[in-house]
Amino acid sequence: MLINPDAPADKPETEQMTVIHQALRREFALLPELVAAVPAADTDRARVLARHLTLVLGMLHEHHEAEDDLLWPLLHQRVPMEDDLITTMETQHRSIADVIGVIEDGLPRWTATAGTAERDALAAALRRLDATLVEHLALEEKEVLPLIHENLTVAEWIAPQKHAMRHGPRDLSGKLLLAGIVLEGASPREQAWFRSEMPPPARVLWRLLGARRYAGHVRAVRA
Repeated sequence: MLINPDAPADKPETEQMTVIHQALRREFALLPELVAAVPAADTDRARVLARHLTLVLGMLHEHHEAEDDLLWPLLHQRVPMEDDLITTMETQHRSIADVIGVIEDGLPRWTATAGTAERDALAAALRRLDATLVEHLALEEKEVLPLIHENLTVAEWIAPQKHAMRHGPRDLSGKLLLAGIVLEGASPREQAWFRSEMPPPARVLWRLLGARRYAGHVRAVRA
């Protein structure tokens, strides 16, 4: 189904990507201060946040990998006059990956000791990631999504979504939590669209187990 029932069925509905973007924006805006607030030596709290951070970093990685492999090459071919813009997207992805590398390098050290120096370094890197990501997503939504809408087929648009789903968490808990991250804050129509993309067994599991599990996860992470 489409988020907007009046949208043309033969064009990519790029509004779908903004649903994913709003989830990423929210999580990476919250994480720097959640990490910064962890008391020294509180390894239990550090582990809770580290598990959540690992989950959303994985979500971001799969989202960007799908774009790198399946969207940017097509746009280079279809709209060569916009090569500079698409190259900027690729460059921003590399910059984001560099900051993620710093975060992933420091995360195990902080999780092991919950030391203040490690905490502050991690929080600073998360703030850099948030700022870089906000800039990237804004440019993508303003300049790139209209190009996708006009120059890619629906099948080409859907391919990165399928790629991200195939390469997401393997465990049931991770899948349900990622669904909750996307559904939180989404409008009723956006939620209906996202649930329609889930396999039928996953929709049942979300209703019976996932929503409750995600609510508990949010309470633990944002305590």
